[in-house]
Amino acid sequence: MENRHPASAHSGFIKPARRYVRRFMEITGLIGPYFRWLEHRIARRPGEPVIDGRPMPPRDLIVAVSGTADERWFSERGKSDAAKFMTIAKRYGLDEANAAAVLDWGCGCGRIARWIADDVIRGGGRFHGADLNPTLIRWCAANLPGFYTENSLRPPLPLGDSQFDLVYAHSVLTHLTEAVAVDWLAECARVLKPGAIALLTFHDETFAEHWGPPEVSPALKTRPYLVWNNALEGSNYLSAWTTRAHFGALARTADLDLLEIIPGSQEFPEQALAVLRRR
Repeated sequence: MENRHPASAHSGFIKPARRYVRRFMEITGLIGPYFRWLEHRIARRPGEPVIDGRPMPPRDLIVAVSGTADERWFSERGKSDAAKFMTIAKRYGLDEANAAAVLDWGCGCGRIARWIADDVIRGGGRFHGADLNPTLIRWCAANLPGFYTENSLRPPLPLGDSQFDLVYAHSVLTHLTEAVAVDWLAECARVLKPGAIALLTFHDETFAEHWGPPEVSPALKTRPYLVWNNALEGSNYLSAWTTRAHFGALARTADLDLLEIIPGSQEFPEQALAVLRRR
């Protein structure tokens, strides 16, 4: 989830008073067309164009990954998230100026990739992006440096073993059920070189308390992995929430050592960030 106001992706599109209608649409499959119609409406809202020196995706693609058509947020938050990822990666030994191989898993329409790919390639490295949505992948391949490939909801990626010095993903695990998330943690480990780093964000208990639907935070006290709006897996409609302790346990089953978790923010919508190393 990439929203400025995270709860909008979970409860704001379809009001809680209409839960029975929403559940009917989920069961019948009507929720998909309805959710896309709502995204289309958001994309049509007037907004100020932003020129930041990089290709800007069409507004409907921005909405698909961010839940908002705000180009300024897309640009500024993408730049700040990219800087955060690379600062942490450098702290754990990555040097993008020294032929690093980097994978943006769940790259969307390049919100973060557009700020990182150039530096990696200038340093003699390789930059790859992967995403579930073929429309987003086609836009990235046509407009951004690097290699971009489509993946399915479940692994594997169409990539070989032990290829990458860094895998990062912003708000990808946040839209997966637990079994699928566990498979993807193992897949991240597979494509990482031994000793390489993964940076993965998730909705932790702090984020849930301050930014999630009100029912989620109490539920996490008894259920360590919670799925909200269990339909359209892989999209912003579904959101997944887990405790930091449970996330660490899941990572350890996937041949990944947990080095650090930076908790979600109380001041603004910032997801928790896990720093993982492949064994």
